[in-house]
Amino acid sequence: MIDALKTKIFIAVLVTFSFVFVNAQDSPTWDNQMYLGNKIAFGKNKWRFSGELQVRLKDNFQKLDNWYLEFVSNYLISEHFEIVPDFRFTIKPEKVEWRPGFGVLYKKTTPKIQFVNQVKWQIDIPNHGDIGNAVREVVFLNHKFNEKIISTLIAGFIYRWWPGWNGFQYIRVGPGVSFIFDEKHILNFSYFVGVENNTEEWLWAGIPMLQLVINLSKSEKYKYTPAYYFDF
Repeated sequence: MIDALKTKIFIAVLVTFSFVFVNAQDSPTWDNQMYLGNKIAFGKNKWRFSGELQVRLKDNFQKLDNWYLEFVSNYLISEHFEIVPDFRFTIKPEKVEWRPGFGVLYKKTTPKIQFVNQVKWQIDIPNHGDIGNAVREVVFLNHKFNEKIISTLIAGFIYRWWPGWNGFQYIRVGPGVSFIFDEKHILNFSYFVGVENNTEEWLWAGIPMLQLVINLSKSEKYKYTPAYYFDF
């Protein structure tokens, strides 16, 4: 069953990514952005914890969009579910933002394939301006080629509520690959094609993401297989 689901998701994401990428390149609102992150992770039994510093660039990599610190805890309820409370502190050129969130992960795992569905609620609290709520839905399809390489297909959206506006704010899709150097060091690379609604028009972007993960635990032993995913 999971093989059939894997095939359908792979085809859908690949076709969508190709179609969006080819057509968005002709858009006058196309921008090249970049996400650079460093995550520290550790855990044992039913708990995983992580902290990440990430920098995001826009305007063809020439301008700082924001940088943030994020702290995440995952509780592995069972073989198929995790609950994920988190907190993000973001510095933007025009404001500072606090963002607590709470997510639920559903995962289905075989020796080679892992399907992950993330549903997450968040509240964005700026130091000035309106407070907003958002829900994000992201699907990951991970394929383990060997002990060193994992490929990923990602598709998701963020739907936001503000006092004066609500709607889909971000939609992103793309492939990725993870290189596992050893039990302590993982390098994630992905490329998203995304569209953002700034409440007046849709803006297209190509977003390469590079993330180094450092596992502090010498040997992470979990009761259940953790979901393999990252924030997009």
